[in-house]
Amino acid sequence: MGSLLIKNGTVVTMGKLGIVDPGAVFIKDTQIENVGSNGRMVRKYSNEADRTIDAAGKIVMPGLIDSHFHTCQQGLRGAFGKIRQLGLTRYPGWKWFLIPWEARLSAEDVYLSALQAYANMVRVGTTFVSEHGGRHPVQLARALETVGIRGLVAISTMDMDTGAPELPGNMLFTTEEAIKKNLEVVSHWPFRGDGLAKGVFSLRQIIVCTPKLIETIVGLAEERDTMVQTHANEGYYEIYHALEKHSCRPVEYLASIGGLSSRIIAAHSVYMSDKEVELFAGCGVGVAHCPRGNWSMGRPKLPLMQRLGIKMGIGSDGATGGTIDLFEKMRISLVAQASHYGAPYIDRGAASAQHVLEMATIGGAHVVGLENEIGSLEAGKRADLIILDTTSLDAQPSSDPIFTIVNCLSGRDVETVVVNGQVVMENGTILTVDEEGLKEEVAIRMPALQKAFIEERKKHIKG
Repeated sequence: MGSLLIKNGTVVTMGKLGIVDPGAVFIKDTQIENVGSNGRMVRKYSNEADRTIDAAGKIVMPGLIDSHFHTCQQGLRGAFGKIRQLGLTRYPGWKWFLIPWEARLSAEDVYLSALQAYANMVRVGTTFVSEHGGRHPVQLARALETVGIRGLVAISTMDMDTGAPELPGNMLFTTEEAIKKNLEVVSHWPFRGDGLAKGVFSLRQIIVCTPKLIETIVGLAEERDTMVQTHANEGYYEIYHALEKHSCRPVEYLASIGGLSSRIIAAHSVYMSDKEVELFAGCGVGVAHCPRGNWSMGRPKLPLMQRLGIKMGIGSDGATGGTIDLFEKMRISLVAQASHYGAPYIDRGAASAQHVLEMATIGGAHVVGLENEIGSLEAGKRADLIILDTTSLDAQPSSDPIFTIVNCLSGRDVETVVVNGQVVMENGTILTVDEEGLKEEVAIRMPALQKAFIEERKKHIKG
């Protein structure tokens, strides 16, 4: 693949070296070979590099990690505005709308959703996606490899229905089928392999997964050295379900059946009791915090999680809430934490730009189990990084790079993206896909799918 020297930049490593300014990064094939002060690096690698990128006046940092995402919901962007206007809103929304939407998608629809989602991610500086799972994992992996970003591949897994409304038949498995299909995913895309796509297990949530499935999958994840994705304490309905069916809260229930481990990626984790947070900490569970949705529903206990050393990442949760730009998510989390946990006590230290940036990079890497491969710019790690333009009037003066990243920049300031040593976007141009052709296809197909879906939901709800 060759070698690449990125020089003259402000290098925010998110690792032991901290900020190197001016600094340089040398990439050999798929890995970072060295990071250091600019002068020394240029002297050492200028003649060796196959090509050089001058990052003067720019920030070089690890690619962002989206620790919880629903690729198959990309085409629903904006739909919930229409659903509310038509008076069709039903709770829980995931069962009335999200699952039925996913059930309608063909394999090619999923591929188009994935191409759009992953190209969108490149545009806004996300180089790794923790995809929760759809009906066609082959199409998810195909799109990851086409666009050239790294990510988890899973299959949406449910083996139990609680009714009201009933799950679509093509989304529901027997327990044996669910285990078999998950094993196929983790066997086909090795988690510790060199491929961009990495197979993991998935459990939708306790409301639709049997105790046998949960216990088996968590055990298999340890055996196969991979991760398990699930939704945890996302909504009040989940709390009520656990209390009614199991006489305890969701995380307490999971603990009672062997459903907690350091392999778990627990998305949302909003309605958590202190005891449940402590259970997460004791078992090494990682939390994928989705700021836009989480703060609109409740008050996730991030300060307590941080104090207890819980692994935390940031997720966009997909496009149903709007942009998937993690720069926006970082700001939402920073402001919300300061508002909920700082303002009432005049505590300016309740939240920090450093911590939310860690969640979007090295923290997310810990959550998805790949902290030794991604999340920071360090020798031996995968060459996944982004270059940010800081020359706009809205970012100057850029005297504190961490402040600038979290408070001034957005995905629109991402200039260049490198994944696995490959330049995927350069000077604002995506090199791996025909972006204009993709936009044309999306503009035709997705509105038609959305319109047909809303009409079907209208008949189902009112009929």
